[in-house]
Amino acid sequence: MRSNRTTRAPGARTALPAMLFCAALVPAPAQAHPHVWVQARTEIVLDEAKSLVALRLAWTFDPAYSAFAVLNLDSRRDGVPDPEKLAELARSRARALGESGSFVQAKLNGRSLRLAAPSEARAAYRDGRLTLSFTLAPEARGEAVRTLVLATLDPDFYVAFGLPPEADAVRLTGGPACLLKLTRPAREAREGEQIIPDAEATARPAAAAATGADYAGRVLVACP
Repeated sequence: MRSNRTTRAPGARTALPAMLFCAALVPAPAQAHPHVWVQARTEIVLDEAKSLVALRLAWTFDPAYSAFAVLNLDSRRDGVPDPEKLAELARSRARALGESGSFVQAKLNGRSLRLAAPSEARAAYRDGRLTLSFTLAPEARGEAVRTLVLATLDPDFYVAFGLPPEADAVRLTGGPACLLKLTRPAREAREGEQIIPDAEATARPAAAAATGADYAGRVLVACP
């Protein structure tokens, strides 16, 4: 499945997620991939004609990255980030995702689906974890869904995307008579688990991509 990302030189592969998430500043037990862990929720919204309206995403980050991301956002020193600063954080992350691709790979009726830049970005910080929520819409809307295949993953495996354990980790809204099938990965990356040495991931990006795919789930929507 092809990503919506802009093609870039192999040497730049790891640099982009690092810049996007600023996670290189977070101490890690070893210099190995991944560096950031995310539990990703997805709501797929279809209209009555079975066309894709939007993907509503909510990414909850690991405690170490969350603490780093909200550093200096608490002007009152009460342990709660300022709402306006959280809002700006959400907007800046959404802009960065729009420039680099949103880590969501999509195929509609067997063809790669181009997604517009994120919108409706917002952030929340609860129980020591940051959650970034945003909406992705197709660049061109109107084609009815026969099959829609989605995966959320970082081909560089700098970020490990996983699924929350709850049954509603992926939901389908609308689309009468359409069916949703979620295939969970055979393996899940535990928070803090180091899987691939950084040098190997840089030298063998295809290996990092394959490993990242092993830890990512797959969503299929089928409509009659």
